Amino acid sequence: MSGEAPLHVHSSMGFGIATPVASATAAANAMRQQGGSVFDMYLAALACAWVADPANCSPFGRMQGVFSVAGKAGCLNAPTAVRRVPESDVPVPGNIAAWFFIKRSGRLRLPVRALLAPAAALAQQGFAPTMGLTVALESEAPALSEPLRAIYLEETGAPRAHVRNPELADLFRILAESESEDDFWRILRARDPGPWSPEETLDNSVRQAAPLTLDLDPDPDGRPQRLLTTGAIETWGTWTLLGAAVTVELRRRRALVDFSRAIEAYVLSTILLLDRIPFSVGTLEPKVGRPSVDLDISSEASAIVERVIRLLDAPVEVLWKELKSTYFPGPASWTDDANTNHFAFASGDDFLSFTTSIGPWFGSKLCWWGAALGYSYAMKSNSLFQGQTHDVTEMSPLIVEVAGAPTLAIGSAGSERILGSLTYLLFLRFGLGFCDDMANLMAKPRVFPKDGKLRMHPDFWPDARAHLEARGFEIAPTGYEPYTHVGMVNAVERLDSRRYKSGVDPSSTGSAL
Repeated sequence: MSGEAPLHVHSSMGFGIATPVASATAAANAMRQQGGSVFDMYLAALACAWVADPANCSPFGRMQGVFSVAGKAGCLNAPTAVRRVPESDVPVPGNIAAWFFIKRSGRLRLPVRALLAPAAALAQQGFAPTMGLTVALESEAPALSEPLRAIYLEETGAPRAHVRNPELADLFRILAESESEDDFWRILRARDPGPWSPEETLDNSVRQAAPLTLDLDPDPDGRPQRLLTTGAIETWGTWTLLGAAVTVELRRRRALVDFSRAIEAYVLSTILLLDRIPFSVGTLEPKVGRPSVDLDISSEASAIVERVIRLLDAPVEVLWKELKSTYFPGPASWTDDANTNHFAFASGDDFLSFTTSIGPWFGSKLCWWGAALGYSYAMKSNSLFQGQTHDVTEMSPLIVEVAGAPTLAIGSAGSERILGSLTYLLFLRFGLGFCDDMANLMAKPRVFPKDGKLRMHPDFWPDARAHLEARGFEIAPTGYEPYTHVGMVNAVERLDSRRYKSGVDPSSTGSAL
């Protein structure tokens, strides 16, 4: 593979692609050129990411997605299933079930073998690790199992300059030849039982439901706008909608007129939003016995906005007295920097926005068939909520509709920074009224409350930074790189009937086309 730097912004006619790695973007485009659908493009890209972005995704991970195809919107939830296995943190995968579900759905136009060919070649011939993979390897090397170390590290412990994974290429061959999910698992387990007991099944049904939606204010031309996301207890889509609803309500109450105070309003609303979620930030342990995403978004947004407006006008000591009752300040608020990844596609009128994960970098750190096995926060913590069967995840892929037609597919990677980066970009557009296209908005400096400080890009607006410091916030300068990023966003936007613009995060090694 070439070591050329990937494109972070690209304009195209009739389509758009934004993925975590250049090989995935190229595979998706190859499928498009062969007449493939957005689902063909996604599966081909996903398989390449399993090879070239192995710290963040795996055949043995999970996915969530929202799509609008042939004028009909839907969502797919394929979380990892919790196993009752003592001292194990390896869950039942969701990705393979989703793969066969999509295959059976009639949405694919190309043979599965064609979809897997680019990934199989990449695994067999090898590739140069991206900076993002190198960061993950440097961070996780001591914890990796020996099979993973053998694939990605030299004997010295340094990341390999060229990575080959023939065992994963063999998995792709089996996936292409398997008529059913049961056949696939049976062949894999016959050759290598893995961590599964003989009597254990790997059944994990995919869930389909109507997307959750939120009506936004009309665009400058008066056209109605709507936000769509996945909606289930296993995904944070509901909370992203709630963040957007808070933004809309803050603007309606004219709380965003002064720019510096508006940025403080965003910071405060994000802290209160993360505090409202019924799972502990970073660990995903339930804070209540029966967590629920079934809530009245309008009333919840009004309640958060009332607190934000009150705190904006409060003296510094009063502000911090209330903030100290949230998760935000102090060492107990620390959360990890592990990532997920996101894929955004558009082809004609069809849009797809999917996010995948295996938990923290390299998931459980265990390997099977050349791929990392997923990680279960629920199994590791042993803090299951009542009736829990699947893991919870921060993944929140989005689609924006204008006048009933999809115009934007967007999502992010980065643990709880997924919610932060998406709500921030929605805040710029629907709160502050920035008219830039989304690829340009993604290049603007960001702020995110994390670990008791505000992660902030160095080129952030000076007056707003000074205002936040005067309000008692400590700034943690954050560069545009994979080490301490503020969410890694991918987006595809339709600008008019023919023009599309794709963007990947300035902090990432993703690729737009």
